[in-house]
Amino acid sequence: LRMELVELHDHPEYINACCNILNNEWKRSHAARFHSLSKSSSNLPASLVLIKRQDGRENQVIGHAKLCRVLHDDKACFVESVIVTPEERGKGFGKLVMKLTEDYARMKGFTRCYLSTHDKEQFYRAIGYVVCPPVCGISGTMDHMERFLRLFDGKANESSPQ
Repeated sequence: LRMELVELHDHPEYINACCNILNNEWKRSHAARFHSLSKSSSNLPASLVLIKRQDGRENQVIGHAKLCRVLHDDKACFVESVIVTPEERGKGFGKLVMKLTEDYARMKGFTRCYLSTHDKEQFYRAIGYVVCPPVCGISGTMDHMERFLRLFDGKANESSPQ
């Protein structure tokens, strides 16, 4: 068993599986989702896909995250559309998707990651994210949680939640 995070634009064979996984959680037409995912690029936004590889079995898409830029901050990125397939939840794959996405962000030169959540705040707090003031992201101003990537400052931002 081997887990790997790949860029969707380098593996278009996974686009339909990603459409299905995302649409099962957040309803949208297949065509709209396909169009959005097809914009994945190493210049961002980048759709990142967690692949489960097992000897003698077909590779399986079990997770996804999308990395976008933050307006007016070249060192910050925004993580969205983080998901693990229902049958693979509770096995640590959500943490793995986030760790590998953060590693990818560091590789791209980012020092801060932002995200927004309505119902998974406890999960993100458990992996080191903290509430921060709103940022102006690609899709507008929203309330976000922030984590300073450990590679650059050694620990999560410890400011009090707002």
